[in-house]
Amino acid sequence: MISTILTLYTILLVVLFFYSMHSFVLIYFYYRFRHRRRRKIKRLIKYPRVTVQLPIYNEKFVVHRLLKSVIELDYPKSKLEIQVLDDSNDETSDIAARLVSEYRKRHFNIHHVRRGSREGYKAGALQHGLATAKGDFIAIFDADFVPSPNFLKELLPEFDSPVVAGVQSRWAHLNHDDSLLTRAQAIGLDNHFAMEQRLRFHAGFFINFNGTCGIWRKEAIADAGGWHSDTLAEDLDLSYRVQLRGWQIRFRDDFSVLGELPASAESFKIQQNRWAKGTIQVARKLLSQVLRARMGKIAKYEAFVHLTCHINFLALLGLALFSPVIVYFKVENIVANGYFIFASFFTIGALGYPYLYFLSQRELYPDYRRRIPFIAGVISYSMGLSVSNSLAIFEGWLNRKNVFRRTPKCGGESKGYRVDSKSIIPIIEILIGTYVFAALIYVIVNVQLILIPFLFFYSFGFLSLGFMSVKDKILALEPQEVLCSRESS
Repeated sequence: MISTILTLYTILLVVLFFYSMHSFVLIYFYYRFRHRRRRKIKRLIKYPRVTVQLPIYNEKFVVHRLLKSVIELDYPKSKLEIQVLDDSNDETSDIAARLVSEYRKRHFNIHHVRRGSREGYKAGALQHGLATAKGDFIAIFDADFVPSPNFLKELLPEFDSPVVAGVQSRWAHLNHDDSLLTRAQAIGLDNHFAMEQRLRFHAGFFINFNGTCGIWRKEAIADAGGWHSDTLAEDLDLSYRVQLRGWQIRFRDDFSVLGELPASAESFKIQQNRWAKGTIQVARKLLSQVLRARMGKIAKYEAFVHLTCHINFLALLGLALFSPVIVYFKVENIVANGYFIFASFFTIGALGYPYLYFLSQRELYPDYRRRIPFIAGVISYSMGLSVSNSLAIFEGWLNRKNVFRRTPKCGGESKGYRVDSKSIIPIIEILIGTYVFAALIYVIVNVQLILIPFLFFYSFGFLSLGFMSVKDKILALEPQEVLCSRESS
């Protein structure tokens, strides 16, 4: 029994070590490309036809803000078409119809597109709109983002080569100072864009369109077969299919678009679950093609890690369950000390990502020092997500039926949103958090100081997300709507 536990624990350590060591690969590329100068972007001389697609579903709190920001894009009206791809089944449709009517009276080429169903979810809406889109280039914005007026003029010059399929901008954050949860999310996303996306782009590896705040060449979408709805990560899926056909995607780390971070634990988990499930679905669909493609070994390694990285959460959950038992073995001298010396080698991998988070904050913010303490939140919440994301990974790999759950948004309004879920996952998170917390008390009592940070991050992540989710559920049962964490500004 003991040998079986040690074997399983070692396998989990190896899996986590494999993915965590990728952080050191990124750190290498960071220092290699640190002083690379950005390309000088030429000004637009000719204005191509552009269609802006706005896929929305029940976005009553943010649709007004979204349309207002798109209407204010600094671009010739005669060259700009706007499609409000509305699959809503609440009052959002009435709000959108009224706004579209008002803007049409002001001579904007804007259309309220209704399909009558949600078939294919976001991918289905985008493909439906693409059939009538007049633009040669397609800009896409999700409802929680606010593009600046110069967005098109900044990004369109990147299409100076006929092989460029798309351009992705960096995400910035409207509400990152609201709570520890939003601060941690901001740091995690900053790392994705300022480190992962930027470094993969400079190294010539596959990168992905992030679903919003980017522009596609319409011809490239068609060449790759259009938008597919067989995964929940239609953006990642199209990105890889396009690049497998020889197109390029560029990334602009120096240009950002403000977006709203999920304000509650439940909305955060909905978003993260969708990303985890969608990514593993794309791996199931395309990874074999990537590994057979004519590309370098390091590029294939990067793509493999990119598409399978959420397996991390399975390892994190396994470690959470086994670690208290392993700690007991150590304290009671049930297992030879040599095993723990061997296991300690794998802790090297735990140092890489915190350093990457630090680098991303230093790259992006003059006041980065005040942000550093919140890196602990990123680590804790990543551990806390391991229950819900592990379930998403199993569902994605087993190709369970796709159900697209939108990430609730409040748009800074005084009224908020309901996050109604009947899942028992928060209870499981609290139980595991309590279990790990008991192990934390045990190691403190037995003066095993080196284990304290590890168990503390685990217990805090599980308990914090679990209790916040329970609070969200209780509020959702009340007759009044949940108040948002941020007032209008």
